[in-house]
Amino acid sequence: MEADLYDEFGNYIGPELDSDDDDDELDAEDRDVDEGDDDDDDDEHGDADEDVPGMEVVLHEDKKYYPTAEEVYGPEVETIVQEEDTQPLTEPIIKPVRHRQFTLMEQELPATVYDMEFLADLMDGPELIRNVTLCGHLHHGKTCFVDCLIEQTHPEIRKRDDVDLRYTDILFTEQERGVGIKSTPVTMVLPDSRGKSYLFNIMDTPGHVNFSDEVTSSMRISDGVVLFIDAAEGVMLNTERLIKHAVQERMAITICINKVDRLIVELKLPPTDAYYKLRHIVDEPFSDTMFVFLFTY
Repeated sequence: MEADLYDEFGNYIGPELDSDDDDDELDAEDRDVDEGDDDDDDDEHGDADEDVPGMEVVLHEDKKYYPTAEEVYGPEVETIVQEEDTQPLTEPIIKPVRHRQFTLMEQELPATVYDMEFLADLMDGPELIRNVTLCGHLHHGKTCFVDCLIEQTHPEIRKRDDVDLRYTDILFTEQERGVGIKSTPVTMVLPDSRGKSYLFNIMDTPGHVNFSDEVTSSMRISDGVVLFIDAAEGVMLNTERLIKHAVQERMAITICINKVDRLIVELKLPPTDAYYKLRHIVDEPFSDTMFVFLFTY
């Protein structure tokens, strides 16, 4: 009976049992289970500790404060760091202001066939001064005509074989494009048919219609107009406009038929046809419509 194994107070009074060994085995198993759990916990904490930075001491030169250039710009961008200044001592850090020059200018007075003092003396006599405007359609030979006068009066100025002189094209843009943009005055001493010397102020004007204001300003200060007409092209629309403008200003008009060689070299005209071509060029500006306009003014 189990009741006989315990006294009235519940104490065990029965025979001895081997329960101590069982308890020891149970305790050992419990300890093994606890140790296994502790090992698992240690492994989990160990993995977590690998992600968390430690408290080790890092030197100042080993610390990383900013991302590298490769991280910022990517691996395809090459970054070059120069620790020494490659700028030479002859080059200033702050460069001075450069004044750009857009025009060609004579540094010294060119040599001429006449004396400069004679030219200055002619300026004192207004009756010996002639102001002339050279006008005409685009590429009808105004600048080339001035070049011929320059070569006749300036022995040291000559054009090269492959490039035209274009003495009055003083802007770099005019030299590059071969088109006049601004009116350019040239002063020289030229004789008449009787050998009398006069001081000529010649204004070379642009032939493009977009720069007709330059022609207007030149006509306002001129005594007369020399109208250039290409022998092959004849009277163009801009040529008629220039004639009307000169008549409105009540200026004397002198017609210069230029590039006559084109009638032979390009058009292959016989002498008779070339004559009638030139005759037509002279008569065309004074046709019925143009004559009515001229008569009005």
